[in-house]
Amino acid sequence: MRVGYVRVSTFEQEDALVQQTARIEKAGCTLIFSDIESGKSDKRKNFNKLLVMCRTGQVTEVVITRVDRLARSVVTIHRAIAEFQELKVKLIILDAPVDDTSSPFGWFSINQMAGLAEFESRLLQDRVKHGIAHFKEQNRAYQPPFGYTRADGRYVPDLSIIGETGKSKWEVASAIVTYLLDNRASIRGTAHFINETYGLKFSPVGLRSWLMNPVLQGHTRYNVKYNRVNPENWDIRRDTHQALISLQIYHQIESLMAENRRRWGQNFTGNSGVGEILLSGQIYCGCCGGKCYVHDKKKAMALRCKHRRVYGENGCTNKAGVALQRVIDAVDTVLTEKAKTLANYTVTNQPNPQESPEVAELKVRVEMLRKMPQDAIITEAIDKSILKIQSIEQQNVQVSSIGASLRFELIQTFGDGRFLETLPSKEKRELYRKFVDRVVVLNGEITSIFLSEVFRFEQ
Repeated sequence: MRVGYVRVSTFEQEDALVQQTARIEKAGCTLIFSDIESGKSDKRKNFNKLLVMCRTGQVTEVVITRVDRLARSVVTIHRAIAEFQELKVKLIILDAPVDDTSSPFGWFSINQMAGLAEFESRLLQDRVKHGIAHFKEQNRAYQPPFGYTRADGRYVPDLSIIGETGKSKWEVASAIVTYLLDNRASIRGTAHFINETYGLKFSPVGLRSWLMNPVLQGHTRYNVKYNRVNPENWDIRRDTHQALISLQIYHQIESLMAENRRRWGQNFTGNSGVGEILLSGQIYCGCCGGKCYVHDKKKAMALRCKHRRVYGENGCTNKAGVALQRVIDAVDTVLTEKAKTLANYTVTNQPNPQESPEVAELKVRVEMLRKMPQDAIITEAIDKSILKIQSIEQQNVQVSSIGASLRFELIQTFGDGRFLETLPSKEKRELYRKFVDRVVVLNGEITSIFLSEVFRFEQ
C-alpha cells in the first residue's frame, strides 16, 4: 500500500498542510498521515503510527513532499530511512526524486537534503535565541500573572473591572493577599473565598504558584518553562515595575504556607502517591466531567471530583465518593469478559467498519460545493472538507490495524485470572492505559466504563 505523510509545525500553517495533502493525493495515496508538530520531535503521534504500519508489513511505499517533512534532524532522518530500507519500504520524495536511497548517489543526495533541513532549523533556533536575549536585555514583560497586564513591554496594574463586583483585577489581587494573611487561611480556603466572592477559579496549586511569583514583588522573571518548581534556576531582574506585595509580606506568606503544611499535610504531592495509583487520570466525574482522584491515604481510598474539592458546590454537586478498589474490580470484570469474548471471536467473523454518517455527510457537502460557481472561498471549503474526510478514514484504518495487536495482548493478560493476581501494580497501570479510555463515577456509583477505541469494531 502507498501511504503519504504530511507535517507542519504550527496550526497557523494549515494552508500548507492542505497543499501538501493535495500533492500527496495526486501521487496516488489514499491514506495520509498528518502531524502538526515540530520536525525535531520523535514523539509525533501519527508519524509513529505510520512506522507501526510499516513494521506490520502493511505499507510498501511512503510518499512525502520534501525530506524536511520527515524530520528536521539529520539523525532522525537517517534513522527513519534506515528503518524503511530494512523493512523494504520505498521512500518517495516528490520535490527531490531519489530512485534508490541506498545507492551512493542516493545516500549523497539524502545527506545533502537532511543537512540543509537541520541547517535551516538551527538558523531558526539561533534567531529565536538572539530574539529572547534581546527581549531579556530590555526586561520586557512575559505572561502577566493575575492582577497585572502589559503596556509598552512592562508589567502594569490591571485596572479592568471584574464582572459586577465593581473592583479591578489589581484591587482583587490585593484583597486575596489580605484575606489570606488576616484570616490565617489555608490555600484551599482562600481558593473557596475567591470563587464565592469574585467568581474566579484558582486551583490550590495555581494559587500557591501565583503567590510565589516574583512579579508580585516588582521583579521580572525568565527561564521558568522547564523550571517551574525550581526557583533557584529562574533568571530574575529586580525592581522593574510596581509591586503588589512587599518583601515583608512575601515572607509572611511563606511562613503561613509552611505553617499550613505542618498543620494539614500536603495533598496532591508525590508523597501522597496519587500519581502512582491505578487508573489515575482515567476516572471522570459524571456531574461536571472533571477528573476524580484519591485525596488521602485512608483505608477507604475514596475517589472524589477535583472540582468539588477545590470549588465546593460552585464547581460540582457530585457529593459521595467511591472506593478505588470498587472501580478497579469493576474494570477488571469488564476487561476479563471482553478478553473471553475476543478469545472466542474468530478472525473471519471480524466485521468491516461501515462508512460513518459524518463521512457520508461530508462527501455530500463536497459534491454540492463542486457544483457551485468556483471561487477562492468555495475551493478552500472543498479542500478542508476533503482533509476532514481523509482524517476520519485514516483514523479508522489506524485503529483497525493497531487494534489487532492490542486485542491479542488483552486476551493474553486479562484472559488469565491467575496472571492478574500476580501482576505488579506498575505493569497493571500500563495495561489500563492501553485498554481503558475512561471510567465515569457519580454519587458513589460507577455509571460507565469505556474501553479503548480499538474495541469499537468488535461485536
